[in-house]
Amino acid sequence: MSTLLVEDITLEAVFASLADLLATFVEASEVVAILREGHAWLRLAWVDGHFRRSVLAELPADPLSTVIGDGIAREAREPAAMAMPLRIGDEAVGGFAVRSGALRSYDETDAAVIESLGPYVAVALRQRMLREQIDRERFRADHDPLTTLPNRAAFAAALAGALGRVRRSGDRLAVLFIDLDGFKAINDRFGHEAGDAILRSVSRRLKRRLRTGDSVARLGGDEFATMLRGVGNEEDARTLAEQVRKSLERPTTWQGKRLRVGASIGWAIAPRDGTEIAELLRRSDHRMYRDKRNRRARSGNPSRSGNPSVE
Repeated sequence: MSTLLVEDITLEAVFASLADLLATFVEASEVVAILREGHAWLRLAWVDGHFRRSVLAELPADPLSTVIGDGIAREAREPAAMAMPLRIGDEAVGGFAVRSGALRSYDETDAAVIESLGPYVAVALRQRMLREQIDRERFRADHDPLTTLPNRAAFAAALAGALGRVRRSGDRLAVLFIDLDGFKAINDRFGHEAGDAILRSVSRRLKRRLRTGDSVARLGGDEFATMLRGVGNEEDARTLAEQVRKSLERPTTWQGKRLRVGASIGWAIAPRDGTEIAELLRRSDHRMYRDKRNRRARSGNPSRSGNPSVE
């Protein structure tokens, strides 16, 4: 039982383990727990070996909600069922119910087993829920909420670790700095929903190109960056940049329209262009703006590059 309190396993796995443990001592076809989660309630159910998880805005009108409200355990007959409050110390954190369709009632031994499991259920589930909350908060701190990509700070941390390996063992890597061309025009013309669709599409395409050890991030606005391991020369960096550009310039379908943006891309290679974050980002940013100017010159319009289009 103690392993349920310390192992880094999912809430589903914790609850399934508790249900399986209970089923070794008591006939049970359904095990349900309801616990407070902020202003809502989290309902966990194990029914005939299947796990179900749902979030309730308020407690339903059922026996389990009653025992949560008054803190008194109750037993029902035909079929056998028992509901009890869950407490951690003096705090009531939820309720716990067990039901068997095969029995008319639970005897005193069954009731004692169910009641003895209650404190373990409360502590194990509460601990796992708090861990999930911490994980969610950490994810929000390190990731862009729209695309779920790592943000600028998380990318800098990953790049710092990779550059440490470059300095120690001679690894090679490339940083690509990507700026979308024509994104603002689409955002202004069709609104933020269209712009958000473009950004999510770009993030998915960049993620699909990742290999083990690579990373991608949204730096902010319409700027993205990727870190690519094992790239050590200019030719490879240019080839990768062109492949990424072609992928990003494919149209994105939104509300029946096919929206296109361009992509200006700059790159820097470690250790050739340096082994410090600031230097690599400065060089890749400089090359990105040079690429943008060249694309504007080729398009014949000095104010635009990668002319966006709508089909």
